[in-house]
Amino acid sequence: MKKTIILVLVLGLIPLALFADFGIGGAAFYNSPVLIGEDVPASTEGLGLEDFTFGANARFKLSLFQLDALALLTLGDAANVKGFLDAELCLDLLILRLSAGAGPKIDYYFDSGDVETGFNAKANADIKLGKLSFGLSYIMDMTIDGGIALDKSTGMLGATVMLWK
Repeated sequence: MKKTIILVLVLGLIPLALFADFGIGGAAFYNSPVLIGEDVPASTEGLGLEDFTFGANARFKLSLFQLDALALLTLGDAANVKGFLDAELCLDLLILRLSAGAGPKIDYYFDSGDVETGFNAKANADIKLGKLSFGLSYIMDMTIDGGIALDKSTGMLGATVMLWK
């Protein structure tokens, strides 16, 4: 019985995947640990590698829904890898693709071996030029403190380049 259910699910997903839009690419984000409502501190030093986060992005879009997987690597004193998996609503307007959603996140810190989990919200705005898209993304780490505490949530602004099938 289990094999039959798995077979039906797999055979049902194959045609679904043929009509879906799949993209893979790279992403770079600026680490902005500024809380909402605070001023951006003026830096006396130049920007370094630890001020940015780099990684890979994969998106699977079907109709108005999109699944977005993002893995980011941060170097420097607090070197870590972050993983985001978001379910998003997606809208195509000519060459502009807008999407927003939320999902779980996981952080792994290399030095200490600590693992942190939580939630995030993400918004994307992409310009699709054929099979290539260029976009801006904003990821906000959601702090849950008796509800969503926006005043304690931090975010990162970044750019993505995606190649679509």
